Amino acid sequence: MDLDEALEQLAGTAAGAALDGVSVAVDALADVDLDSLTPAQQLAAIQVLETHHRRLDRQTDRVAGTVDSSGAYGIDGHRSAKAAVKARCRVTGPEAHARLRNERMLRTMPAVAAAYAGGDIPSESVRSIARTLANPRVADFGPFVDEVFAEQATVLSADEFRGWLRDWVSVADVDGAEQAAEANHQRRNCSLLENSIDSSWSLRGGFGALQGAAMAEIFRRFEDAEFDKDWKAAKAIHGDDTRVEHLARTAAQRRADAMFAVFRRAASLPEGSVDPEPLVNVVVDADTFNEALTGEPAPSPARADSVVPTDLAARRCQTVAGTRLTPSEALSAALHGHVRRVVVDGASNVIDLGRRRRLFTGSARDAALLQAVLRNRERLRCDWIDCEAPSHRIQVDHAVEWTEGGRTDMANARTFCGSHNRLKHHLVRSGQDPGHLWRIRRPD
Repeated sequence: MDLDEALEQLAGTAAGAALDGVSVAVDALADVDLDSLTPAQQLAAIQVLETHHRRLDRQTDRVAGTVDSSGAYGIDGHRSAKAAVKARCRVTGPEAHARLRNERMLRTMPAVAAAYAGGDIPSESVRSIARTLANPRVADFGPFVDEVFAEQATVLSADEFRGWLRDWVSVADVDGAEQAAEANHQRRNCSLLENSIDSSWSLRGGFGALQGAAMAEIFRRFEDAEFDKDWKAAKAIHGDDTRVEHLARTAAQRRADAMFAVFRRAASLPEGSVDPEPLVNVVVDADTFNEALTGEPAPSPARADSVVPTDLAARRCQTVAGTRLTPSEALSAALHGHVRRVVVDGASNVIDLGRRRRLFTGSARDAALLQAVLRNRERLRCDWIDCEAPSHRIQVDHAVEWTEGGRTDMANARTFCGSHNRLKHHLVRSGQDPGHLWRIRRPD
């Protein structure tokens, strides 16, 4: 049967009628004059459309799963549902595989499936769950964490939920996480290769999480220095109208020059000089740290099937920039003297910073940055919702302005990128609710 015949027969079914309705709705939306909507209406429209997009994704996965379970893929000579979906939908093999993997997972996770069908869970989060549970070492936990996964995927952004899942896997599959970390460290390599044709050079390397995080922090500082040079030169010409387009070098060129500066700085150090201490702050909760130190798991009242903790709000083991570490990597840093005391209260508020042995002493700014990591969980980030500014561009400022009586203390410290810090000053008003979340509103 060719495609036209199949479509003609489909039109007489309930599924065909439903698909016709989808087509009519999409055509109607295409005829809408979006420019006639107010900015607030445009934002509301994209949110509603995304909800329906997720619901359609759920049904696409469901149909793909039916093609798999019914064996329908065989009528065209395909040997698998993946091959049939790839051919019929003209998608890549990994995309076809992802749809089928989603459906297999959703059939065992009714709470996640229901929230996805309602448009409450981003499609990316569903795929993250499917990838996670494809790990045979944690697959059996699926039924026990179904409701927790659905709840977390509903309230967290896709990025935050991916980080939450990584934390869950690190507890559910401790051996696997440790083995992967050790394998990454054992596979570390670096090479500087010359192209014999044009005499250009390529720098390539691979590193473990802790070593890579330290290198990334150092590299970012050199990259910032190169950016500041370009900005200063451009501002001398364009003044306050300076934009990124005015900079003499591209971001890629600045990164290359920053790496050269790292090598040059290393070569300029006198022989026998002491290496500087690492620049990385490792944030780890006490239970996780003690488990690594003693080898004994901490008691947890919220464990799925009394095996895996599902309430991970107090569990963390990461750098300020968001790189996930295994407990053994955090312990290794501590044994080398790279950890300082961070005391938190029951609400995960930093209330004291001890003097870091062999490193620098704490300060109000350090405390505010660490507090922001505890608050945002994924990494140090701007407090403006879903701002993607990198961690090293974050500033500490008063939530209630100094001029309005705001105090310089932890309770009044917030972290914003430069642009949102300025916007906070001039365009919005903000207030803190009883749950210590900041609500930022438009002036109107």
